[in-house]
Amino acid sequence: MRIPFQKAALAAASLLLMAQAGASSPAAMKPGTYEITTAALNGMITVDVTVDEAKIREIRVKKSAETDYIADKPMKDVANAIISGQTLSVDTVSGATEATTALLRAVGLAVEKAGGSTSSFIKDQTPIDPTKLPLAPTAESDLVVVGAGGTGLAAAAAAAEKGARVVVLEKMAFAGGSSALAGGAVAAAGTSMQRAAGIEDSPQALAQDWLDAQKRSVKGGDPRYPDAERVRSMAVEMGRTVEWLASSVGVKFAAPRAFGEGGALRAHAPEAAGVPADGRGSTPAGGRFITDALKRYAESKGVEFHFSTPAYELMKDASGRVVGVRAHDGKHRYEFKAKAVAVATGGFARSLEMMVEEVPRWVVFTDRSCAAKGSTGDGIRMAEAAGAAPAADSWMIGLRLAAAYPVLEKAMRGTDRMRDTVLVNEQGKRFVREDLPYLADAVSEQREAWVVMDSSDPKKAAVVADYLNFGIAVDGENWKQLARRMGARAEAFDRTMTAYNADCAAKKDSAFGKDPAAMRPLVKPPFYAVKVMPSAGGTMGGVATNARFEALDAKGQVIPGLYAGGEAANRPYYDRTYVSGTGLGIALTSGRLIGEAAAALR
Repeated sequence: MRIPFQKAALAAASLLLMAQAGASSPAAMKPGTYEITTAALNGMITVDVTVDEAKIREIRVKKSAETDYIADKPMKDVANAIISGQTLSVDTVSGATEATTALLRAVGLAVEKAGGSTSSFIKDQTPIDPTKLPLAPTAESDLVVVGAGGTGLAAAAAAAEKGARVVVLEKMAFAGGSSALAGGAVAAAGTSMQRAAGIEDSPQALAQDWLDAQKRSVKGGDPRYPDAERVRSMAVEMGRTVEWLASSVGVKFAAPRAFGEGGALRAHAPEAAGVPADGRGSTPAGGRFITDALKRYAESKGVEFHFSTPAYELMKDASGRVVGVRAHDGKHRYEFKAKAVAVATGGFARSLEMMVEEVPRWVVFTDRSCAAKGSTGDGIRMAEAAGAAPAADSWMIGLRLAAAYPVLEKAMRGTDRMRDTVLVNEQGKRFVREDLPYLADAVSEQREAWVVMDSSDPKKAAVVADYLNFGIAVDGENWKQLARRMGARAEAFDRTMTAYNADCAAKKDSAFGKDPAAMRPLVKPPFYAVKVMPSAGGTMGGVATNARFEALDAKGQVIPGLYAGGEAANRPYYDRTYVSGTGLGIALTSGRLIGEAAAALR
């Protein structure tokens, strides 16, 4: 049973402290423009704040290291809200929390610098109760989509394409979700792009490779997963999704290529995303080219978007059919009635509460997730409240290894991504073959994990040397000294590294059977170790659905009018390991299928 909770509006702690220390009567400010530099997520931002004796007149971000796509509009919206309301009691924007919090802090500091008091600009912080807001009128539609990530955008576009009236609700100020942050390559087989490139492949071969990969899963998963028939069906449908994106939505795909770990040439990535340096896989955040194209296409078909409008409850009629969604924008509440509702809100990788409940071993890594900040399980909670059964045995989409600082992540990689690195745990022992496609799951099972390096690459060694600090990165002239600084068992670590270097010379990994081509001896001191933590791209879980993505109740019966897709319903496709390109593929494909099904209800 889930524990419902209401998240209060977030305000910067520094502003509250300043307000508490402020005078009871407004203090006059010295008119002028004040430059403030403060820390945000990716670095420092510099903000010019213009004030007169009593008001904040202008806010301009002069310099920012934040991601334009994610932070620009939210920061502008927050700045406009500050000026229009003459208040610092403005909600930060989900998905750009650090950037908008930094902006609020900068404005507060500017007010203080001008001789004013932030208490003059702090208003009631009582969380909004949407049920107390005035009800605004809305038109009835054929489909209401909750969430504007890849799943929601695909559902909206596919339904509108067939003439359905569609409304999309998104709690963040922009579309895209985790799909926009994804590498951007969809795994697909038997496509026209492959045929044009002379690649022989089939959905059946993709499905078999997908199922074979599950044999590497972390032990202890639910034996019902993966559902082989659903995997085979999804492998067919993902090819159709790629064809639809190309022929109808207008996405231009590059020639299919291998993913980062190699294998068949099945990575279908947008041409605009470019080709990564190694010629394989996809580029960071290439998914936004697909989500941008879907949003444009949906808008061209008349889809109605409501941003910064979180849904909070599904509506049901007397028969138990889901007939709409209740939502609010902070000023009004809405009841969007429809013939069908699609829950497309993503997973729960950013919800501490749900992580504690569903995947407790990953809780300490929650803030390391690559998932969108809006992935807090809202839609899953709403669907369960409407009677949907939760998926059993939730797990994580373990993607990469994260260090304390991004610059260390680049330095610790070997010459072949992570394949030729060495990973050890707190006991000083290797625990996984490092040439596997994904290592995050294996790392999540250790108390600590370290990537071991030598000084054969002086530039990388110099980077790590700048960040030496216990628990972050350490060095040593020999294996035992390095182990002691890691907090590992010195004798065990010395044996581990001596054996590994011997295996490199013999071209045979006696411990795990690692590919000899991915084995590189570490022999040049000083040696380094960088502490790493697992980073998840999302979650495997959601609610129970059938192959048509209709939500099911605890008895396995369809809940009429309710669909769920993407990470809100992806559990049947995996055991406890991820397969490249399938996350985005499931998101887009489930959305397309939901949209087509909902349009047929008209």
